[in-house]
Amino acid sequence: MQTFFKNGGIACEKNVLDMGQDILLFGGFVESFKGVLEKLESKSNVFLLSPLHFNPYNFTQFVYEVGSEEAVIALLAYGLSCSNQSIKDKALQEFVKMLDVGYLASECNFAEEELEEIVKGYVERGLVLVVGLDLATHKNASNIAKILALLSVTLRDLKIVFLNSEVNGIPLSREEIKPLGDLKSYDGLVVYVPKESKEINVLEVSQQFCKVSKMQDGAKVKVKLESNQEVLAQMRCNVMLKGMVGILWASREVLQNSFCYQLVSLSKVA
Repeated sequence: MQTFFKNGGIACEKNVLDMGQDILLFGGFVESFKGVLEKLESKSNVFLLSPLHFNPYNFTQFVYEVGSEEAVIALLAYGLSCSNQSIKDKALQEFVKMLDVGYLASECNFAEEELEEIVKGYVERGLVLVVGLDLATHKNASNIAKILALLSVTLRDLKIVFLNSEVNGIPLSREEIKPLGDLKSYDGLVVYVPKESKEINVLEVSQQFCKVSKMQDGAKVKVKLESNQEVLAQMRCNVMLKGMVGILWASREVLQNSFCYQLVSLSKVA
């Protein structure tokens, strides 16, 4: 997130996570956040914001459409800034003013009630936004970083923590936030490739995923990704997974530096 720091963003150390604020996990695999949450006395104020419907820790989860992270951050900017009428930052005011909130919420499937719940916690207790490692290869990573930087310096009760925050001494080089473009559609079968793989060549999916793909639990399949890479994997149905996004346990080298969520096609291996 060098762009974040170049644009004057302020990141906090991980020790702010146990100061009573709500904690919002975003931009990463739920398992990757486990280390920073282990020392919390209570996890009742932890929220997971992710398009992958996998939540073994039973955090309150808000699910949005794959690839719409830029729109989600924009909606957060809108909700959090509108909750505090004393904010006079011109750049933030101009940014939220140009947002088509109804369109963005509809396209990324981020419900108004869910946004309101996050904003309510922010107003009452403050909010720590913990940003994971998955945004680095998002096609709009630079714009996401600029929005986060703007929020970090204008919202007093918002603290931003990066899982990989070892970045210092980056000279300022501020750039304007670009208008949000159309959202890419991820209709179909989608897989998420974790940064760290606990297994190799396993495709964990929901029962719904199995049914739609017409593949059975235990079947050996060829997974063809958008990056044109192919992975031979064994299907495994996991009752803790829901929806049409599976987890492909494989080396991230198959992504060839592209986004960690990929549309895929499956074919059965005899």
